[in-house]
Amino acid sequence: MFFESLKIRLRGPLRPLMRLLKYYLYDTSFTVGYSGSLYLGKRVCTANTLFNLSSGSIYVGDYTIFSHNVMVLTGRHLFKDGRRASLQPGVENPGWGGGDEEVPPSGYDIRIGKSVWIAAGSIISGGVNIGDGVIVMANSVVTKNVPDYAIVAGTPAKIIGDTRN
Repeated sequence: MFFESLKIRLRGPLRPLMRLLKYYLYDTSFTVGYSGSLYLGKRVCTANTLFNLSSGSIYVGDYTIFSHNVMVLTGRHLFKDGRRASLQPGVENPGWGGGDEEVPPSGYDIRIGKSVWIAAGSIISGGVNIGDGVIVMANSVVTKNVPDYAIVAGTPAKIIGDTRN
C-alpha cells in the first residue's frame, strides 16, 4: 500500500525527467571526426545514429529514416605490410589515432538518397552510394553501392528484392 501511494506521488514529477532521458538516449545522433561535413535533407530521422566524418562527408537525402544504432562510417585506417601505417618504423606520431598517414582525411564520402529506410543495427561503410527508395534490412553491412529501389540484407549486404513490387 505504501509503495503504491509513493509510486503515484512520484509519477508526475518524474515524467519530464524520463522524457528527457529518453530523448538523449534514443533520439540523439552522434557525430565524430572533423575532416568531412554532414548534410541532412528535409525531414530526416536520425534516431541514435553514429555519423563518422573522419575520412569524408556524408550526404543524406530528404525523408530518409535511420533506425536505432545505425553507424555511417567514412573513417578508414590504412595498413602497410600488415601493420597500421602509423606504427611503421620511422613514423613519429604522438597520438594513438594515427594522424593523416593512417586515417585519410578524404576520399570516402557516403551518399544516401531520398526516402531511404536504414533498419536497426546497420553499418554503412565509407565510399558507397545508396540510391533513392532503398531499404537496408536490420544488421546489414553495406560495403558496395546500392541501386535505386533495392532491398538489401546481410553481411556484406546483397540485393534481395525491389521496393517497386
